[in-house]
Amino acid sequence: MGSKPLEVTGVLKDTLRLYKTLFLRSFLTGFVVFAVLGIFQRYALMAAMMAFIGTTLVQGALVEVVDSEHRGEPAAGIGALYRTSWSRLGPLLAVSLLTGFGVGLGLLLLIVPGVILAVRWAVATPIVMLEGLGARAAMRRSEELVRGHGKDVFRVLLNIWVRTGLAWIACTLLVGAVAAGTSHPALTIWFGGVLASAFVTPYAAHALNVVYYRLTQPDQPVLPEPDRQWGSIWHDQDAGGDSTTA
Repeated sequence: MGSKPLEVTGVLKDTLRLYKTLFLRSFLTGFVVFAVLGIFQRYALMAAMMAFIGTTLVQGALVEVVDSEHRGEPAAGIGALYRTSWSRLGPLLAVSLLTGFGVGLGLLLLIVPGVILAVRWAVATPIVMLEGLGARAAMRRSEELVRGHGKDVFRVLLNIWVRTGLAWIACTLLVGAVAAGTSHPALTIWFGGVLASAFVTPYAAHALNVVYYRLTQPDQPVLPEPDRQWGSIWHDQDAGGDSTTA
């Protein structure tokens, strides 16, 4: 499983392909939650708590979006995605808290320790969703998978950080310019923040999912080749029920 090198270029190509293929579904999956979170932004403490929970919920749902694509199965509706993520919310929040605290503390200690921990725990969230492990077990499992691939995973993370950071800055500048010329700048800024989050979050989540599949199933393609027609992104499909083609 760990014998094959993790090809960074291949990971980024698969990530971009996933982002394009699943753009509408991934964007709307994030947009629904981020739009609600934006309502609470005026209340600092509540906004921080809601943002943490909401972002974690979105990340879990995006893992399920990619997993359906990976297995070549019709994707579930957005409601079903959130129900699945909600069922794992406890472990997802725990792993986010533990990894966030560990990486944050490490960054304070001359930065390098934080980067090392970020690499080690890079695929903990996909593990929670796809392997059903608790937070600590998922973090240990992530360390096992990443072992021997640390440099490559770091390069993937660096690409993610740079690309999403630049995209966020571009969105912020664009929204600021638009808001300056409107009669409702606060509303424009709120909407722009929601759009930026919905655009950027899926890319980072998809990249980590690709890393997970390449580490656990190195002999299998991350994305199936046959063309398929998906059901409606809003439609909750029953297991074995027919999907409505788009």
